[in-house]
Amino acid sequence: MIRFVPDTWRDALLRPLAMAAPDGGVYIETMAPDFRFMFVLSLLAILPALLLLKRHRPELPLRPVTLLLAITALAFVPWLMTTGNGRYFMVFLLAVGPLCLALVHLMPATRGFRLAAGACLIAVQAFAVYQSDSIRQWGLLPWKEAPYFKVELPEDMRTRPGTYVTMSSISYALIAPQLHPDSSWLSVTTLTTDRHKTAVGRRAHVLLSKAMPQLIVPVIPEHATAESLPDGEAIRGINLLLEPHALAVDQPPNCRLLPSESLASSPAFQQARATGNATVAGFWACPLRYPVAVSRPKISQTRFDAVFRKVETICPRFFRPGEASTQAIHGGEMREYFEADMKVYVMDDEVVLYRYKRSISPSRIGTVAEVMGGKARVDCSNIRGRSGLPWEREL
Repeated sequence: MIRFVPDTWRDALLRPLAMAAPDGGVYIETMAPDFRFMFVLSLLAILPALLLLKRHRPELPLRPVTLLLAITALAFVPWLMTTGNGRYFMVFLLAVGPLCLALVHLMPATRGFRLAAGACLIAVQAFAVYQSDSIRQWGLLPWKEAPYFKVELPEDMRTRPGTYVTMSSISYALIAPQLHPDSSWLSVTTLTTDRHKTAVGRRAHVLLSKAMPQLIVPVIPEHATAESLPDGEAIRGINLLLEPHALAVDQPPNCRLLPSESLASSPAFQQARATGNATVAGFWACPLRYPVAVSRPKISQTRFDAVFRKVETICPRFFRPGEASTQAIHGGEMREYFEADMKVYVMDDEVVLYRYKRSISPSRIGTVAEVMGGKARVDCSNIRGRSGLPWEREL
């Protein structure tokens, strides 16, 4: 996933400044301005001059501060080269706070001034956190007390390894650590239907072939029986979505209910309860068969496959060859590249477009004739909604 990986050297070098912007999609999905790296850069700009000017010997030893500063700076390199995602930079997001205060302590000033300066830095960052707090808005479920996610698992799921498949866009992977440690957790949401095209697909095939996998899917109140198990319509709908992946619910009567107190607090369940459709909140665990024959005829070649392949040669970083399959949509065809949060459209009127996840409207690539003739161009370093500093991005 390259969602937060910078597109240019300029974007990479200015990431510490970009992290202070009150925008989402910088280093995490939500708005999370972090001024502390900007504080570090500002203090580093003025501190040497102040120390030389006043010929002051710092009270704090320089070695620990410079070591922490160097490690934090070097950590940016592998972080930005791999994910740029704040989740995987958490150690240094915690360390930069003490680093700020250590640099303040090195200032050639009175103790009172240093104390006031440190308090100001803390106050500014605390205000930013308070203003952009997404705990009550972004989270799917409230988290008020332990455990972090309550679900009742049967003994066999806790004591024996297994392969568990999820198909919802929210994978509910918080369940995974509560399963047997040797279990596997697999989401088919972003898998291509041709398992042999990608390394991830081949690994998924191996996992699904080892033992009978089980589907984990949230209870759909409108399609639950009196026993809170999936009804026939739910099974048919689930199998329709699983069929392209050569999966199917094996024996519907063998589905089990996994009650969850956490899901009972979700807005969807509360709404179902208000309308009288609420059952027990939780998940269905159903045994799956793999592989199964795909009953629907597979279209080996769609109208615009050649056009999509040509687009993939223009910006392979965003339109990775072999990652996406063609889907028919109203008015044309589409390919979705999950690793880059990108979609490419070829419309019936032969206009070719792309759209990044955070952009409001698609961008024109050209016509089918221009793409196939090699005349269409995409500025891969200037993707609308993605490239540049947060305040420069066009939506």
